[in-house]
Amino acid sequence: MKISNWVLLLFFLTFFSSCVTNLPINELNYSVPVVNCVLTNDSIQRLSLTQSVKVNASYIFKEIKDAAITLSIHDSIVGSFTRLGYDNWQLKYTPQSGKIYCLKVALTNGKVLTATTVMPKRNLIHQTIAIDKYPSKNFIQYTAGFPCWITVLTSDSLLLPTSRPKIKDIARDEIGTNHPFADRFNQYGNLLEFIPSADTPKFNYYIRIKPDLMNDSIPFKLQTNYGFHTFICFRTASIEYDNYLKTSLQKITMRLDDTDPIIWFDESKVFSNITNGTGIFAAYSDQFFNYNDDNSYFGN
Repeated sequence: MKISNWVLLLFFLTFFSSCVTNLPINELNYSVPVVNCVLTNDSIQRLSLTQSVKVNASYIFKEIKDAAITLSIHDSIVGSFTRLGYDNWQLKYTPQSGKIYCLKVALTNGKVLTATTVMPKRNLIHQTIAIDKYPSKNFIQYTAGFPCWITVLTSDSLLLPTSRPKIKDIARDEIGTNHPFADRFNQYGNLLEFIPSADTPKFNYYIRIKPDLMNDSIPFKLQTNYGFHTFICFRTASIEYDNYLKTSLQKITMRLDDTDPIIWFDESKVFSNITNGTGIFAAYSDQFFNYNDDNSYFGN
């Protein structure tokens, strides 16, 4: 089964920017405030604040320009978001792993939107480059306290890659792993069908590693058709981000075949945890491993 460009669109929306939540049709018959904010292990946090409009309007979302938006640890405010431009709210702050964060959005009409999430402690994963052999990159996982999403990106640039991937880098759509905690919800066949020397199941774009109480370290490998420069991202996700991403992918996958009658009766929703509105407030922590074509490693 081949995933369409819709998954690439979802990848870029969630990988490099804030998230967009699809609203069911019956909720678009009236105006709903939409908040999207995903905390990251970076020094600047971003937020989107819009208002949905009726389904027959000429556009789907209308920007909300005036609001008081705060981020707190329990009852202690750590900062307020400032609107810097069209649908662009920012806060200079680096989240602390393990802390419970509360988002509060007070609108001028008196409505208050709230949500909570935990900034996940990054799962401990090391690479074992000494035993790498095409098409495999090898790793050891030592902790699995939170779900982890794996993506592989390649760059055709002849320049030494930066520490993070760029929007023009290509997400590999056929990746494989032998990790025992891999979630098989988006597995389709085996990678051997595309890479003769591969020996792992084939996943589309993402590999989700389920959380688990590990008794011992787990060696595993990732396989794909690696490019000249490769970024492997391990994204340790909060429970909210994990639910959002998985339900988004499941809904997109279900709608790939528009001739299948099952989509006519699909009432599933993309996960949302915003009280008095919709959208997502979540968190993740990224770790990138960067390789070039001779297996040299540049990590952060």
